[in-house]
Amino acid sequence: MDDEILYPGETVGIIGDSENGPMIVTAARRSGFQVGAYGPDETSPMLQLADFRFVGEYSDAQRLQDFSQSCDMVIIASEHLNAGVIETIKQYTRVPQGSDFQMMMQDRLLERAFYEQLNVNIPPYATIVSLDDVYQAINSIGYPSVLKPIQKDLEHGEELIINTQTDIAKANGLTDWGTYILESLVSYQRELAMTVARTADGDFKLFPPVGVVREGDQIQWAYTPIQLDPDVTIELERICREVVANIEYVGVFEIDFMITDAGSLYVKQIVPTFGPAGRIFDRATTVTQYEQHLRAIAGLPLSEPNITLPTAMGIFNESQLGALRTQWVLKANWHFTYYRLPPRNLPTGKRPAGNVILQGPNVAKLIDQLEDTGIWRSETDAEA
Repeated sequence: MDDEILYPGETVGIIGDSENGPMIVTAARRSGFQVGAYGPDETSPMLQLADFRFVGEYSDAQRLQDFSQSCDMVIIASEHLNAGVIETIKQYTRVPQGSDFQMMMQDRLLERAFYEQLNVNIPPYATIVSLDDVYQAINSIGYPSVLKPIQKDLEHGEELIINTQTDIAKANGLTDWGTYILESLVSYQRELAMTVARTADGDFKLFPPVGVVREGDQIQWAYTPIQLDPDVTIELERICREVVANIEYVGVFEIDFMITDAGSLYVKQIVPTFGPAGRIFDRATTVTQYEQHLRAIAGLPLSEPNITLPTAMGIFNESQLGALRTQWVLKANWHFTYYRLPPRNLPTGKRPAGNVILQGPNVAKLIDQLEDTGIWRSETDAEA
């Protein structure tokens, strides 16, 4: 038997509970794999859907070992899972995604060093260890800017928007929790996301570009296909190729971009697992991001993700659930998914609760449908 190929009947373990967990469990079971899940909450949908479950803390090395040794391979389903947990699992079973990519994307300095290595545009930034550093760096970074902790999951870390010099004083005490970066807030016209699947031998497939509209840090709408300048398309594909060539990761990941009024392309972030924009491919393309991920980690050839129909997606939060009940009985082309697992570190009412996917002959009309309900109120207009 080829050790690099995972066959139906073998066991896939999934760790890192998130709203993606139930989707990847379902896709893995549909593909014929036995599925185990690990997490601290035995009532979570991911653990409930699995064929077998290990309930334990991520700090429980013995429990992690027992879980790992029961699996032929383990999938990381959350970008927030500590890279040290992945290192523990790697001692006992295969983890094709590895830990390096996850660790790099959890550290904002390592992340930006990686982007600079690839020769891509990123917002100007400076390393901050004290309040004095902010006062010195603001002259080169400029206003507005944002102060962010180096570690993305720093428990006590806060982000601070700095619009004027008087705002800098609000940063007093933040650096007591660790190192920060000060980053310029780039004014951009539109945002888009690229979902990429990479195999162990470096082959890759690109999903179609997805236009994204956010409210704060959370995706509100996504849509595909989108119209792009040919030069932008060429640069998007170049950056994706460069990322693929410079990582050992296997599976699906998402790259988020910003396009300025002048047409300049900036990398905003990389999600080292399933990204939120990629959920649109549950219906938009001939293969989902979860199916493509399984093909990559199982050693199978990647499918070509062709668009089935123009598609739009609205992600709704807990406070919008009541309004969605009306659309439930009205819209024939609305397809609902409920996550059932609130993401971490978001206030009650603002946590994403699910998504609705619309399909039709015209993206602009689909976005009009979302907008006309009044459920999503955004100051940003989506340009399909």
